[in-house]
Amino acid sequence: MKGKTFGIFATVLLGAGMLSPMFAQAESLDKLDEKASTIARQSDKISAELQLALNDVNQTYQEVNGIRNEIEANQATIEKTKTEIAETEKNIEKRKEVIAERMKEVQVNSTSDRTITALLEAEDFTDLLNRAYAMSVIQKAEKEKVTSLNEAKEKLDELKSTQEAIQEQLVANEKSLKTESAQLDTKMANLKAELADKKTSLEQISQAKEVEEARIAAEKAQKEKEAKEAAAQKAAEAEAAQKAQAEQQAQAAAAQAQQSAAASSEAPIQESTQQPAAPSQPVPEPAPAPSTPTTSGRTIQMSSTAYSCAESVNTYYTALGIDLRQNPQVVAVDPSVVPLGSMVEVSGYGIAIAGDTGGAIKGNIVDVHFPTVEQCIQWGRRSVTLTIIS
Repeated sequence: MKGKTFGIFATVLLGAGMLSPMFAQAESLDKLDEKASTIARQSDKISAELQLALNDVNQTYQEVNGIRNEIEANQATIEKTKTEIAETEKNIEKRKEVIAERMKEVQVNSTSDRTITALLEAEDFTDLLNRAYAMSVIQKAEKEKVTSLNEAKEKLDELKSTQEAIQEQLVANEKSLKTESAQLDTKMANLKAELADKKTSLEQISQAKEVEEARIAAEKAQKEKEAKEAAAQKAAEAEAAQKAQAEQQAQAAAAQAQQSAAASSEAPIQESTQQPAAPSQPVPEPAPAPSTPTTSGRTIQMSSTAYSCAESVNTYYTALGIDLRQNPQVVAVDPSVVPLGSMVEVSGYGIAIAGDTGGAIKGNIVDVHFPTVEQCIQWGRRSVTLTIIS
């Protein structure tokens, strides 16, 4: 895309006179700087809000993970409690079966008779007391076992109900935190979108500043050029006046010397006092007036594509040596159709310098330059009208 580079400064100065009225409505650098400063402050504020939202999201995720761990631990406790309840119920059932067998045996064999028989078989009064005490202890122990099993079952049932209630609350808390997390994610997405918009605005302001700086530089260069040309013309006129005055003084001195020589001569033949004409001196030509841009007004229908110096395959300098980072408003053309260095206007793009060429740019094709690849993609391929301004 890029050819050999050479100076374009004269072309820029030539187009400055045409560009200045077109950019007359452009914002000043002070206003652009003020806008950029305002947007930068807004971006800093959004970044701070984004950081706070990110902290809230991290904290919420930690709480969600903590509740999930509690749910898993509580679920394990519930499962353990269910197992203990099942084992307790089995023990109670076994105890009930044993008691039922004993009740049945009591009804069939009359336990009271057996108790009396066991007491009567005592060898002495001490043995009688021991047997009576032993029977009492056995009966009390069996009764306590059944009672303790029932109490254990009741406690386990109560623990199970409590754990299930806790589990329900934990699940509700997890759902609430997930909802809050989703809201925070939405807030972060909105903040990121706002930050991206601010970044785009800053890029646009930066481009506007580059255009304004280029316009100011072109105006300054044009004024300097005009001042130099005016100073050169004035110096030439002064030099010509000095030469003319010196010639007049020389002619006057020569005439006076000739008259003095004629008056003092004693020769009978009067010599002619006419002095030969002084050789004419060349009169310097006036300095040429500064050239002004010409407008051809030639309009051409073209097919337009776009390229960017941000692409890795391209360089920052055009075929005319323009630095696209400093002056991005450039188009690539076929020199046989549009002369290089011309100021052109492309519909939908604006006024630019025809300052680049390309291997694929042949015939009625114009390749407009953008600072970013995204802008090139948005431009795509389209039909445009190109007007040659100068």
